[in-house]
Amino acid sequence: MLKEAEVTLNRLSVIAGENDNGKSTIGKIVFCIVKALNKHKEELNASKEHEVQEFFEDFYFTLRTRLNYEIDSKATYIVLKQMELLLRGDVNAETSMQLFDDTRQILLQHNVLSVSDLSFIDEFKQKLIKIVEEPEDQRRVLERAFTKTFVSEFDSQVLFRGADEGCIQVWDDSLKLLELFVDKANKVRIYDDAKPILIRDATFIETPLLLNFFSLLIRSQTQLDNRVSRRRGVPYTTLHTKDLFDKLIEPPAEFQNLVLLELINSVIDGEVSYSRADGDFVYQKEGKRISIKNTASGIKVFGILQILVANEFIDKNTLVIFDEPENHLHPKWQLKLAEILVELANSGVYIIVSSHSPYMIEALERYSKIKGLKDETSFYLAKHNEVENKNQLPEIFALLSEPFEQFRELDKQVLKDEE
Repeated sequence: MLKEAEVTLNRLSVIAGENDNGKSTIGKIVFCIVKALNKHKEELNASKEHEVQEFFEDFYFTLRTRLNYEIDSKATYIVLKQMELLLRGDVNAETSMQLFDDTRQILLQHNVLSVSDLSFIDEFKQKLIKIVEEPEDQRRVLERAFTKTFVSEFDSQVLFRGADEGCIQVWDDSLKLLELFVDKANKVRIYDDAKPILIRDATFIETPLLLNFFSLLIRSQTQLDNRVSRRRGVPYTTLHTKDLFDKLIEPPAEFQNLVLLELINSVIDGEVSYSRADGDFVYQKEGKRISIKNTASGIKVFGILQILVANEFIDKNTLVIFDEPENHLHPKWQLKLAEILVELANSGVYIIVSSHSPYMIEALERYSKIKGLKDETSFYLAKHNEVENKNQLPEIFALLSEPFEQFRELDKQVLKDEE
């Protein structure tokens, strides 16, 4: 939904505008950037381990044709069984050399290979050394990580409608950290080497109703999962949905932000948590346990924040993206949420909020001033599928006041009819 946008990611970035203009897309793009840049480290390991796994498969089948079963059938059986276990298990690059040497030692001890085959073992060992020690093409791995991330989040609809190519750049002042291009086939091409970013993780919160679907999401997968199930009936979901759900079922951290947790607790007068015993989320209030499905949407909104803070997924130099949170909140609780989000920004968390609520936007402005974050707070307006990199708070309030202007026109019409 986004034709063009440029935004400065401050501690608190608010994106307002009418529906269908790309507010949510900005948050999803930033989410994908953070995820892919951190995910590619895992991709590097996964790529290397895949090569090691293929090596052991090649070694196993070659070995099986060369073994002398008549010399020591028991030893031969042990060797093959060990190799089969390696093929079924997760063999990583760090332990592969030791596993190979152990297997080689068994072969030599029991003389299940002829002397002429010793060279064959040494050739395989040199091949394994090369696989383990040869550096991976980092740019290629990063391109693969971005391609998977975008497809998992946008379901193969990454480009603006009708566009042939998309471009994303990330800058730190005048230093370019990342430049990538996306083609019509959703393939990503990285220009030059990508540089590290400060933000360690990102969490995208779209709807609190996610808490109602535990039994569905616990089985769900995304296109980013390395081992995609071929079973029929396995549900698929967007990357940000699965990412949030997985974080919510993690056990609480040892050290927690008690001040922030108390602030959230005071709003909902209770605590939301994941109960392994119940296999679901529960709301505890005055000693009573209530299924999360039987609570108001507002309880769920603050409950999600409560769990993320308790699990330390919201921490310094992490990013929280809240997509139109006012959809599920009374105006009074919108102000409370704004206060908590500004408190998070003040503690070092990056916050992006997309909103079209005058209560939420004005509350974010007022609390950011109170906390001394005025210079680290930006208000952007999404209009005609574009966003300019400038503070547009007056224009936002003018846009949000249009319904009140319509009410005044209706009042004039009523007075005219009465006359």
